[in-house]
Amino acid sequence: MKSFAKLLLIGTVAVMAIAVSAAPSEAAKKKRMPKEACSDAALCSANCNSATCQVNFCGYDHKWYPSLITPFCVTGNCPPKC
Repeated sequence: MKSFAKLLLIGTVAVMAIAVSAAPSEAAKKKRMPKEACSDAALCSANCNSATCQVNFCGYDHKWYPSLITPFCVTGNCPPKC
């Protein structure tokens, strides 16, 4: 039983060492990645004139697309500009 406990302790220490060494490399990958154009489920307004603006939404690929449900908004009640 004592040998099993020692083996378990050694395994735990090894897993922790691997996790601690992998954390800095993950942070470096995030720094190198370009910033996303938009975040999921975000809305913005574009092509505004004196009365209305076109509403865009953020797609799963982090690109802006025209909104299909509410394609226009009245100026003053619109989401932030793109």
